[in-house]
Amino acid sequence: MDLKDFFIKDVSPRQKQYEALRAFAFKEGSIEKIALRFKYTVSSLRVLISKLYHGQHILFPPVKRGPRKRRLSEEIQNLIYTLRRKKRLNSQGITEELRKSNISVGVRTVERILSEAGFPRLHRRSYQEMGISKKGKIIPARAQVLDISTLQPFRAECQVAGVFFFLPYLIESGVLDIIAKVSLPESNDIGKRQAALSMLLLKLLGKERLSHIDQYNTDNGFGIFAGLNVLPKPTYMMSYSCRTSAKDILIFQKEIIDNFLKRYPQLYESKTINLDFHSIPHFGEESEMEKVWCGSRNKTMKGANTFFAQAGDKKTLLYTRADIKRKESSEEIQRFIDFWIDVKGVVKETLVFDCKLTRYDVLQDLDERGIKFITIRGKSKKLVEKTMEIPQEKWQKIYLNIPKRKYKRIYVYESPLYLKNWKNPLRQIIMKEHGRAEPSYVITNNRELKIETVIEIYGKRWRIENKLSELVKFFNINSLSSPLMIRIHFDLLWTIIADTLYHIFAQDLRRFENCLAPKIFRNFVDMPGIVEYNGKEFVVKIRKRANTPILLSVEKLQAPIKIPWLGNRPLRIIWTA
Repeated sequence: MDLKDFFIKDVSPRQKQYEALRAFAFKEGSIEKIALRFKYTVSSLRVLISKLYHGQHILFPPVKRGPRKRRLSEEIQNLIYTLRRKKRLNSQGITEELRKSNISVGVRTVERILSEAGFPRLHRRSYQEMGISKKGKIIPARAQVLDISTLQPFRAECQVAGVFFFLPYLIESGVLDIIAKVSLPESNDIGKRQAALSMLLLKLLGKERLSHIDQYNTDNGFGIFAGLNVLPKPTYMMSYSCRTSAKDILIFQKEIIDNFLKRYPQLYESKTINLDFHSIPHFGEESEMEKVWCGSRNKTMKGANTFFAQAGDKKTLLYTRADIKRKESSEEIQRFIDFWIDVKGVVKETLVFDCKLTRYDVLQDLDERGIKFITIRGKSKKLVEKTMEIPQEKWQKIYLNIPKRKYKRIYVYESPLYLKNWKNPLRQIIMKEHGRAEPSYVITNNRELKIETVIEIYGKRWRIENKLSELVKFFNINSLSSPLMIRIHFDLLWTIIADTLYHIFAQDLRRFENCLAPKIFRNFVDMPGIVEYNGKEFVVKIRKRANTPILLSVEKLQAPIKIPWLGNRPLRIIWTA
């Protein structure tokens, strides 16, 4: 490209005007020729010349220059210097700190100001020095027991302030006295009372896994509940049960159930006890767990075979155990009976369970010990054929007083069942036209109950199935805490304690007495709030909701609650607008 082309081709309007006016000024031709040369009309060129003469046209307007001094005031610059000197913040941190005060300054500007002022660059800090983890999460403070004598007034948010509703029931239940008496792990920073309260709190919240509690690590409200500044970390909670033995857990379970029986006998008044196994699936490959049938997965896989006992009429859990091998599962009912005799002194209740819970020789032992039971007999093709030969006139039609049952009028046939080496025959009650294609066979050694009562009692055995479903959905017992059975048993025991506290709390909620834990949590517990401390008392402030009038009718929540693990400081619950 020739240098002349810059002045001939693609000429800007200003340059074109300049060249035309310059040619006229130096008389390079007549006005007509100059206008034709630069593609102007003669009149247009005359107008340009006239405007230039009268100062109305500027060929080269002055360029506006920006400010030569820094736009930031000295006050903001001094604030940047202060943040670097006192807080040792980097440029990004200073920018974020200024943004909190509605001061918009870029990172590069801060870097330039610091550099011109002679500040050296900060050394690269570790994640711990920056207070964050490798995943960018804030590292919470170390969990420590609160020293009430030095605790300063504060105000903190709590994600689920409704957990404080359990405090009067927890103190009344005597669980803390048992914790102080039994052998439970503790550390230099966290006592066994605070560790147990942390474990119980997470159970009351229905959290899926102890490893998934990072969202609660910085919640000071939860820390106050447990007598700590913040809750312990997931690693501590997951490994807490590692220092407990099977013997210690059984002693703890006995003390807890014995205590609940004495304090809340109305929750355990039942003529029957439902028994059942529950298989918790495990997905690890290196564990030494046996393969069991897992109904939740509908297949056989590695898992923990656990056992539960429930008060049939009140739905309250009485017993649990986890370290059960398949070859020992049939004897587990005997271990429960020994436990119940140790706690209560005698087994007056009728035990209700399905046909796969134990063997006939174990049933024989129960019969000889005078323990009543109701179970169902396994069917065979020959047994069904023999049943179908019974004449219709020998069948008795009865009515079952079960409200939600579809088939309430069924046919039954009772006959004695003689088993080998048994002293006394069992009662066998055969049912047909009861909603199933084939007859069902209920057997019992309780000879005092009517036929209708026996069938109705066995029908209520599904209450333990419903309870296990509740434990899976809300308390997440299918989320194994460990492949070690002792730790699973420990976790299940805290599940029973949390479930019992929900039962006790529900008794004071009018018209919600029979509701399950998930509904109680959803309607009354799961609500955020503010926890305040003024130096003399704790105040939990919760905004009113639709169910607040029911909570206002609970007397235990209206009076100040003295918290033993917080220096007997009172705690008040206030509902705000």
